[in-house]
Amino acid sequence: MFRKKKIFSVIVIISMLFLVESIPAQSTESLMSTGNSLLANGAFDQAITKFRKVISRNPGNFEAQFNLAIAYLNSERLSNAITEFRKAVNINPRSAEAWSNLAFAYEQLGKPGKALDALYRAVQSDPNNIIARINLAAVYAQKNRYDQAIAQYKQVIQIDGTNLDAHVNLGKCLISKNRLKDAEHYLKAAIAINPNDAEAYWELGNVKSGKDNQAALKNYRKAVTLKPNSQVYYKNLGLLLEELWKKNKDESKKQEALEVWNNSLVYLDDALEKEKVHYRIEMIEKGEAPSGKATTEELFGKTGTSKDELEALRSEVRTEDEEPTSTQRISVESYDVGSDLSTVSEEGGSSAFDFDMKKAVEKKKEQKALEKGPAVEEVKEEKKEEKKEEKEE
Repeated sequence: MFRKKKIFSVIVIISMLFLVESIPAQSTESLMSTGNSLLANGAFDQAITKFRKVISRNPGNFEAQFNLAIAYLNSERLSNAITEFRKAVNINPRSAEAWSNLAFAYEQLGKPGKALDALYRAVQSDPNNIIARINLAAVYAQKNRYDQAIAQYKQVIQIDGTNLDAHVNLGKCLISKNRLKDAEHYLKAAIAINPNDAEAYWELGNVKSGKDNQAALKNYRKAVTLKPNSQVYYKNLGLLLEELWKKNKDESKKQEALEVWNNSLVYLDDALEKEKVHYRIEMIEKGEAPSGKATTEELFGKTGTSKDELEALRSEVRTEDEEPTSTQRISVESYDVGSDLSTVSEEGGSSAFDFDMKKAVEKKKEQKALEKGPAVEEVKEEKKEEKKEEKEE
């Protein structure tokens, strides 16, 4: 959804090879050089062997420890990568790159809470690390914590006013908060930075759809032109053309809608989705709008901003642009990290300080009892007896 890429869309981190500043023994230096070359060429198992030999001679060698972890990470041996990255941050707790890669490994292993903790540490280690902040913001956005994501993206823009990913992702977060004018501002800024960024045009079309449909059409068309292999872009354009065709009885929009849907079939692999598109084409050719009256509300939701219809689609877009092997590092802003972390593991729950564990356990027992099918009255009766015993004690 967001350019962490997917952290995020998924979180994505750039593997860096660290050169040894000074290693006393020539043979150790040779091992590091060979290990780095093997790692760069994808010979991960052989690189692991070389780095382990260096570490056996010098357990405090951060470069060897870090590159060993990278070799495990690139070979998708995530548990080993986590173990080695933890050793690396023990050697150098100020390495934002090590914390960032550790976060990536945790997320890939399905441990988002630990990944977020590591991201915090990455940002603490280097508050000006742009990639770290972007990845942290992406995690916030995925958790629907848009205010915190917005703060991080704005901080990135303060550090680097030409950062394209920060502008586009900030626009997305603002759309999710229904702050459409603000979103438009940052999306237009993104287009100024890179006039060929298809997603910026697409999101700007989402902002305009339902309010200024001609502007929406212009931006959707531009997105499709810049990225003709994205079925998501075709979908929004096709839906809006259908709406304008039926609403204004504009036959040119009907013909364009047919062209858009037919073009989208070239890039569709899913058989069910293809069937749906074929159905739309058939209905349009018969002179019927597949979406009924095809009003903005029916196509895109009651907001009139295309938000409801498009929300499920946005998460697919940015990941398509990422290189599968690209990776990035992370950094965080001058946030109150300690207080913020207390909310991470208990999303939407009570504060840790006033959380009544006994009440929670009793409530859980009652819910399980009801799920198993005992009579409600029996459960209530047991509850009364428990309370009576507590009072007597």
